[in-house]
Amino acid sequence: MPKHVLILSGPTHEYIDPVRFIGNASSGLMGKALAEEAGKRNCEITFISGPVANGNLPTKGNKINLIKVTGAEEMLQQAAAYFQSSDIIIFAAAVADYTPAEKRPKKMAKSEADLLLRLKATPDIAKTLCANKAAHQIAIGFALQTEDGETNARRKLTAKKLNGIVLNTPASLGSATGTFSFLAEDMPAFEHWGTIDKETCAMHILDYVL
Repeated sequence: MPKHVLILSGPTHEYIDPVRFIGNASSGLMGKALAEEAGKRNCEITFISGPVANGNLPTKGNKINLIKVTGAEEMLQQAAAYFQSSDIIIFAAAVADYTPAEKRPKKMAKSEADLLLRLKATPDIAKTLCANKAAHQIAIGFALQTEDGETNARRKLTAKKLNGIVLNTPASLGSATGTFSFLAEDMPAFEHWGTIDKETCAMHILDYVL
């Protein structure tokens, strides 16, 4: 039987008011590459994407169930609905770490005064879902770091109960390429993939999980 792959992709937008949001520069290209590579390998795919350009989404077909979301809470709710039935879960989304504690119902007028905005942490989607991960499931996460990359990625691998983690840098945001390293729970050290395009990175990841 084909494997069911759940892929979380793109950024989340955490709205301050109806027009302003907290987000990041994630393009969704990594998630698209993962979905298309999984499709080539005859997998059934549930693809949950934050707001990205339509051209950065995989082609919707018989093997891809495409679900669009906006914020972190919505992404978690949708992912939870498919998590238990998935054989492989890849957390490629760049989820915003914080969301406004209160969303303004109307657009705020610009003022000369400073604006103080109270934020609260968004849910850690990978940690929340993988707390109930079954023995047969394989979960892969991403760690985008600016310093102490290997140390922080190794910590996240353990804390989130992942089976593997891909380390990259902000240079990959919105780019067709990135500098990637990989660590699995059964590996003593990182495997350095170097600067490669995201299609090649997806191939390496799928080689590990399938």
